[in-house]
Order: sequence, then C-alpha cells, then structure tokens
Amino acid sequence: MTTTARVRVIEQLKPTFSNVSNGRAKVDQLPEDARIIEDIGLASLDLLELRFELEAVWNPTITDEEAISLKTVSNVVDLIIEKSMTERP
Repeated sequence: MTTTARVRVIEQLKPTFSNVSNGRAKVDQLPEDARIIEDIGLASLDLLELRFELEAVWNPTITDEEAISLKTVSNVVDLIIEKSMTERP
C-alpha cells in the first residue's frame, strides 16, 4: 500500500476515533506511532466500540484478539489495509 493510501486511511480514522471516544480523542495530529490509549486518549473500553466502528466504515471482519492487539495508529492502518486486501470478493 502506498504512503498516500496510508495517509488517506489515517485521515479517515480521525472522525472514527472522535466518534468512538465521544469527542475526547486528540486527533489533530495522528502520527503512525501514536498510541491509541496513551496518546490519542481512547479508554480501554473504547476499543470494543472502535472495532465496531472500523467494521462499519471499512467492512472488515475483526476478531476480538485483533481488536485487543490494536495499540497504535499504525496497527489500525495495517489491519485495515491487510483486511481490505484479503477480504475482497
């Protein structure tokens, strides 16, 4: 996946993180190494909601284990890209 595509996914993640956190997330800058809980401000319980929001926006199937393993913006981008490439009809 190209850098441009990764940047596009990150831009699309901004409203997703904001929705999941009820506006608490710090989404002005989303560097790929930003940690979802510590840097962006999502609560650990928000990760479940994040899973459902990602499934609604990008249509991947995300397991509980995959959702729990999401620690950074890069992890989320990688998962979205991986799922979009492997789950195409």
